[in-house]
Amino acid sequence: MENFRVTIKKRIYFFILLAAVMVAGIILLTAFGRANDGFNATSGILGAVLAIAVCNVITAKMALGNEAKLKEMYIKHTDERSAQITKEASTTTFRVILLGLSAATIIANFLSETVSCTLSVCLAFIFMVYIAVSSCYNRKM
Repeated sequence: MENFRVTIKKRIYFFILLAAVMVAGIILLTAFGRANDGFNATSGILGAVLAIAVCNVITAKMALGNEAKLKEMYIKHTDERSAQITKEASTTTFRVILLGLSAATIIANFLSETVSCTLSVCLAFIFMVYIAVSSCYNRKM
């Protein structure tokens, strides 16, 4: 359980750093944004990530202070069934995205050659990353 406590503390530090970067980004966009309008879509995204980071810090700190919540978080984190469900969902999502991107590439070929080439390069990049990650995992096992 002590190793899990260390992991939670590292997560807290990561999310605090992430929150600081998001605050800096919002401040910079506000100060130097287009026509001093820092409240555009980018600021909204940074604000959302900031809110998520703050919520994660609060949740982790509450778990470190309460042994029952820490135990519940540990069980949730190490549950093999949840990991398998996530793995299957990720695989299915990856396949659906590839299918959609492939269809979009074919359809875009009739509309704009530039868009079709861009989507083809994106598709090729995804395949290269998939092959690289698969080979890394195959070497580990």
